[in-house]
Amino acid sequence: MKNLSQAYSQPPKAANKFLTWALPDNIVEPVLGDLSEEYYQQVANNSLLKAKLWYWRQALKSGFQFVLKTQRGFVMFVFSIILFLALTFMAMLLGDAFDFFFDIQSLLIVFPPAIAFAYAATSKADVTNAFSLLLGSNSEQNEQTYRSAKRVFSVLGNSGFALGVFMTLIGWVAMGSNMEDMTHFGTAFAISILALIYGIALKMVCYVAEQKIQTLSELQS
Repeated sequence: MKNLSQAYSQPPKAANKFLTWALPDNIVEPVLGDLSEEYYQQVANNSLLKAKLWYWRQALKSGFQFVLKTQRGFVMFVFSIILFLALTFMAMLLGDAFDFFFDIQSLLIVFPPAIAFAYAATSKADVTNAFSLLLGSNSEQNEQTYRSAKRVFSVLGNSGFALGVFMTLIGWVAMGSNMEDMTHFGTAFAISILALIYGIALKMVCYVAEQKIQTLSELQS
């Protein structure tokens, strides 16, 4: 019971991981040490919930002061993805057919198989390392690790694009077999293109991720 109480009174592990990721290496331990001491004082003087909320506020405040310097590449990668999504949504809204761009079946056709192909063509460790490098939490690696990471994103993007093309062609074949009924041709054609759009979007994101890994590799050489 005592061990359980001590575990609950520990500083939030997720907050510590964020600080380890965001802060420069030379100040991680001092900052974590100071925050831990203050955290235990907060636990003694306040409720555990208030202490954890205080710790999270301090962790976020400290981390965001350095994240643009220590993780600039990752921040710019996320910003580029957000900008791409924002422009895409704006184009959808301007097209006055926002609902047509979302189809669960098309999403399931492209993304889960592409992810499965990435695992099958590489390995679970390669996929984990690839996303760790992308997140900036495992930046110093050998050349083989960088090549494996690039292969993960290459397989993921190419598989998504190929699946999009493949499923779109299947949709066109199905449409062609029912050309005598043109009542819903426009809607059917629009839906058939969605898998291709999702595949291209995944390919674009994976291409940027692959180039970021290439940049990290060149910086280490």
